[in-house]
Amino acid sequence: MQRPRVSLVVVWLAAANLRMALFALQPVLPQIRHDLGLSFTLTGGLTSMALGVLGAASIPGVWVAWRLGARRTVAVMAVAVALASVARLLPPENVLIFAGTAVLAACVSFSQPAATVLVRRWFPDRIHRASAIYGNGILIGGTIGSTLTPLIAAYAGWRTSFWVWAAMSLATAGLWLWLSPRTDAPVPRLSLAETLRNVRAWQVTALFTFQNLAYFSASAWIPFLLAGSSPAYVSWVFTCLNLLPVLPLLVLPALRWTYSTSRVFYFGAGLIVVAGAGGLTLGLREQAWWLAFLIGLGCSGAFIGVMSLMPVVAESDSEAAAITAVVFAFGYLFAFFSPVLGGSLVDVTHAVTTAFWPSLVGGVMMVVLGLVIPRLVVPGATEAAA
Repeated sequence: MQRPRVSLVVVWLAAANLRMALFALQPVLPQIRHDLGLSFTLTGGLTSMALGVLGAASIPGVWVAWRLGARRTVAVMAVAVALASVARLLPPENVLIFAGTAVLAACVSFSQPAATVLVRRWFPDRIHRASAIYGNGILIGGTIGSTLTPLIAAYAGWRTSFWVWAAMSLATAGLWLWLSPRTDAPVPRLSLAETLRNVRAWQVTALFTFQNLAYFSASAWIPFLLAGSSPAYVSWVFTCLNLLPVLPLLVLPALRWTYSTSRVFYFGAGLIVVAGAGGLTLGLREQAWWLAFLIGLGCSGAFIGVMSLMPVVAESDSEAAAITAVVFAFGYLFAFFSPVLGGSLVDVTHAVTTAFWPSLVGGVMMVVLGLVIPRLVVPGATEAAA
């Protein structure tokens, strides 16, 4: 096996690649809507469809990883992400933008159960730390895609940005094959009934769902709230939504605090999201960067907590795969309607601020569930250091 630090770096790179091309979509939705002649509802439907496919493909993703092996699955899907990113530009664009985004989301979803099993197999003595690094990679990948895309699109067009992220995905596939440990990890073959009976999976799913709802509703409609603003300001707001919130969270893997099972951690994350989403519903454009930071901080914290929680609470590779499949499947499917609902609200009310109502609801539910779910997943868990 490669040196542990190299292995952690390559896991981080693979995790980041799961979000770069996917999150490059939201910042250029206004341009896509204009060029392709889409309604607000259809524009929101692009994000909702990606969420739906991320969910629907998660359980089949266990079967894909079982057939290919976990390490090979991650490599193959990285190449497929690149191809799907470019396919979105083929004619007729108003059809292929949806089909390509769906395929891209499916490839991302197929990779996730395999990656969770690899984290458990490659880092058995440091699962919590490796899981946090994996979750951090996913967040940073989304940040890179969403914050750099407005700048690329401003100078070269939104279509060129899709080519850039396709090239990044191909590069990641090459680095993964070169640097990742040569030891593969078999992914257990699960029956659908067995997977759906996993009580822990449903408990973790509850935490995951509402941070998805809050985040994706905000990220899909912030560009419309900022219509007429400079590309630099749009990029700055997305930096505040995705990158800056991650910085204070970088210390989590080094802490002895078992934050992933802490009620205080999730409760606080929910309150922060409520504050940010509430400000956006008021249409505070000049404060959008600060409000986006609050939403990003709360959702990112909850996301990293859930990413750490899945392999930590699993008692075997089989349970890890099952928990991952259910959490991603239903966590995304339950949040599927939030962006398109936001678009429908805008079409009906003609006020873009109403698109952020689902984010506000998501934050409120994060507060409620943060008080309940962690103790159900790990009975007797304390807020003290591990």
